Amino acid sequence: MMPHFIRIADRKRSLAKNGFVRGFWLKFCQYSGLVFSALCLATLLEADDTLVADLESILEGQPVPEYRVLPVTKLNPSIHETPLTLPPLVLSPGVLTPFLDDAMLMDEMDAETLGRVITGPEGNVLLGQFSRFLAQNLPPSGSGLYTVFRRGDVLVHPVSGEHLATTAHVVGVAQLDAPGEVATLTMVSSTEEAIPGDYLVSHKTRLRTSYLYPAPARVSLDAYVVSTFGSTSGAGGYSLVAISVGSDDGIRPGNLLTTRYPEQTILLTKKTVSPAHAGDNCRVTDVREAVHVRMLRCDERVPSRHELAGKETELVRLPEGHSGELLVIRVFDRVSYALVRSAERTVHIGDRVVSPGV
Repeated sequence: MMPHFIRIADRKRSLAKNGFVRGFWLKFCQYSGLVFSALCLATLLEADDTLVADLESILEGQPVPEYRVLPVTKLNPSIHETPLTLPPLVLSPGVLTPFLDDAMLMDEMDAETLGRVITGPEGNVLLGQFSRFLAQNLPPSGSGLYTVFRRGDVLVHPVSGEHLATTAHVVGVAQLDAPGEVATLTMVSSTEEAIPGDYLVSHKTRLRTSYLYPAPARVSLDAYVVSTFGSTSGAGGYSLVAISVGSDDGIRPGNLLTTRYPEQTILLTKKTVSPAHAGDNCRVTDVREAVHVRMLRCDERVPSRHELAGKETELVRLPEGHSGELLVIRVFDRVSYALVRSAERTVHIGDRVVSPGV
């Protein structure tokens, strides 16, 4: 038995020439690689406790924690509409100052306390800017400035014929040079020449101390434009007009009003255009018809049907239409001054003034 045992032991423990068991270095390298990999993995896992805990649970045979999958929403490009809201219109106190200086009425002044222009130093009667002139009965003025004006238009209601007010037509501003019973003044600014007989009153700059918030008038009215202040062709944008309503009718500064031109009648007349005669230098053309259009004035008599019988003439009635928008800037008892805020056509005396949307 002994020889067999030695033979087996010798077979299991066969040594290499260097004295180590065969395959020792291979197994040593494999073992060392496993140990190194484990150390690297442990070092990386130290930065995250959750991963370490998960690894420990796996190693200990515990179930892996459940993770919740969040829902995924798919978005598509679309157009989002936001209504455009314009900020309310606000006018600062100094914006309307150039228009307020000329907004005067003779009814609000006492004629006995007004100064009068006499003449120029050399008898000249047309007194423009930087012209010197003489005046008497001057009222006191703290600034030494005087407003020069004359009697303006008489405002009459176009339907009832009732007298509403008399405007004061401002022509300029004068500076007092030498006081006295007959004072000497100089025109420092003017829109037209002053003449003897014009009035003088202490100059006061009318400044608004608060902001003006334009808004449509809340009162129902049916008024008329009674003056365009000397503009015979009508009033355009940013021109001053007078209307036949005031504070007694509920009008306030800042009210927005609408103007409408009246109904109009046009006369259409057909005319034959004859061709040129032979021998003329003009080119001979065929006979054509042309229509002549004439707008009848409001004070012009409309021809009757009997007068138009047998004539190639036709009457066409045009309806009332929108002409512009007004902004009330100064209010008196029975009349108001308004600024033409926008105009589709010129605003004339006699145009109706109504509240928008009322």
